[in-house]
Amino acid sequence: MRVSAKTTLVIFCVCFVPAVARADVGLPLVAVFLPPLWLALVPIIFIEAAVLRRLTLAPFSRTLSSALLGNILSTFIGVPIAWLALATLEAVCCGAAKGLGTLGAKLYAVTVQAPWLIPYEDQFWWMVPVALVVFAIPCFVVSVLIEAPINRALLRVELPRLAWRATAIANLASYVAVGLLIWPTSKLPDPFQARFQPVLEWFAETIFRFAKALSGH
Repeated sequence: MRVSAKTTLVIFCVCFVPAVARADVGLPLVAVFLPPLWLALVPIIFIEAAVLRRLTLAPFSRTLSSALLGNILSTFIGVPIAWLALATLEAVCCGAAKGLGTLGAKLYAVTVQAPWLIPYEDQFWWMVPVALVVFAIPCFVVSVLIEAPINRALLRVELPRLAWRATAIANLASYVAVGLLIWPTSKLPDPFQARFQPVLEWFAETIFRFAKALSGH
């Protein structure tokens, strides 16, 4: 049976299932990484500020301000927009379930279809971690693109290469920290996870609208 991502999006908008591993209509990856990403914002800022301080030799107060501004923009705007764009693209052209019968099909399901995983629930135990690693790549790129110019300006780094290198290393450290938080956060009780439900529902509805508009239906 072929399950279109558009159908999945409609069902999801009507009855949202907040629990990460219990979704029976597919799994939007945003439901996995966004809660720990937001919860870890404060430690992420301090981690990146410390790394920037070490690599640029700028005062910690300045690196803290730069990390604060950069992460607010990338965490609340850049990364969600990246997910929205990729999930919408998947819904428009790449959302059909191809099964997991071959290695190629498995790779397709956790790369091209990583933003919104097709409901192979019994395979989520390996699909979710792999999809998170895959999706971390565009998120990392977006974060560095947003934060590097900010770091260069606020930290008064004369060499552009140093600003980009320091930003990339700082983000790598913070992404590792977020990765360590994803598993315990997914085990939080439902009332806590429900706090994120309105935001995730908005993401789902937005993708459905984009996909509908782009497909001409």
